[in-house]
Amino acid sequence: MYYLNGVYSPRSICAAVVDGACVLAAFAITWAVGPPPIALAHYLLAAGVTVALTLGALFFNEAYRPETLGDGQRTLVSILVTMGMGFAGALLCYFGVPLPDGATPTMASIAAIMFPLLVVARMFLRLSLGTRLLTINVVVIGATDLGLRVARMLQDRSDTGIRMLGFLTDDRALHQHGASYAGFRVLGRPHELEKILLDWDVDHIVVASKDRHEHFPADTLMLSKTRGVHVESGLSFLERLSGRVHMRDLRSSYLIFGPGFSCGPTYRLTRRALDVVGATLLLFLAAPVLALTALAIKLDSPGPILFRQRRLGKDDKPFMMNKLRSMCENAESKSGAVFTSENDDRITRVGYFIRRTRLDELPQLWNVLVGDMSLVGPRAERPEFAETLHEIYPYYALRTTVRPGVTGWAQTRYGYVNSVEGYEEKLALDLYYLKYRSLFLDLVILAQTVKTVLHFRGM
Repeated sequence: MYYLNGVYSPRSICAAVVDGACVLAAFAITWAVGPPPIALAHYLLAAGVTVALTLGALFFNEAYRPETLGDGQRTLVSILVTMGMGFAGALLCYFGVPLPDGATPTMASIAAIMFPLLVVARMFLRLSLGTRLLTINVVVIGATDLGLRVARMLQDRSDTGIRMLGFLTDDRALHQHGASYAGFRVLGRPHELEKILLDWDVDHIVVASKDRHEHFPADTLMLSKTRGVHVESGLSFLERLSGRVHMRDLRSSYLIFGPGFSCGPTYRLTRRALDVVGATLLLFLAAPVLALTALAIKLDSPGPILFRQRRLGKDDKPFMMNKLRSMCENAESKSGAVFTSENDDRITRVGYFIRRTRLDELPQLWNVLVGDMSLVGPRAERPEFAETLHEIYPYYALRTTVRPGVTGWAQTRYGYVNSVEGYEEKLALDLYYLKYRSLFLDLVILAQTVKTVLHFRGM
């Protein structure tokens, strides 16, 4: 996917490549001016680690979002904060780790070169955002409701560099002089596609036509595809741009015959290995935080530290999920099973904090180790709500074909749901994850979760 949920785009990828090149250039210039007293192999290893840490810090500071790339002030702030984090890390190394002779002035030289390089490179990148190289031109075949949703989403997210050129349609009423469809240009008819591709320098064709009588330029579309123009259905395009399956137009045939919703044994084995290693490592690292949080919960309100609740896992198999208690004891003794509201008075003071930081989810790592859950997946649902959700949403059962996750695509994009009726948006996100799941997407979700925790966006 060259864009993901409308957040990261070709421009974001280009910015990351430029930033990595600036870091490597700073190391190269420092070595060229005067090689430091360190083996070349160690120097190259330090360069690679610095690139990874710098890109991670810039990602954390929102430096790769389209709105940041187009704003000089936001870009400068993100770079300054990143350099500040680097300076703080260097101080910790200076006082806590024995460094080889000459390492400190070398680190200072690299930082002094890296900062202006990043700023200047980003300035030139911002000036280049409107160039043809960083823009994807899209035409839509079919002046339909689906095509209009595609056009409006592209209009709303113009800062991603994906530009809507116009519609192709056989509707005669839309071919009068200066005519448009809902404010968008009409370029011509579908059978004129070959000429329009030449005139408008098209990169991407979205087919949103639903009228069987409308001319469908199959031969031209096939030829265009062989020449490097990307051809895609309207539903698929909307999915990849928004990061959710569009429930309104969803049909079983689309899910059955379309791509996705399957993964091989290699992915499953690798995922399980990632779950076991990741959960073990996280439990070890989080042990001091868990101890302090447990003490805070005990001092804040009466009741147990751990909260165990019956949830449904893969294939609707029930299990007991572990969480740190964030509500008062016996919170549902009077109300029964209900969704948590935004300003729920059952949440304790410590509970509010650990829900914001997602610290209450840490004990679920044990559920991951024993195989009830995965690090990434749909949220484990309560049996009290599952039956109703099955009745309202026909495709809800697809969520239970995989293990539920401690975090997931829907959790990072939408947060908590406080009603059965509001579940459709979250289900659309879960179905997107099930369709496109991969190790890359899992790692993106885990990185986004870390950012969510550190930015206190858990609720």
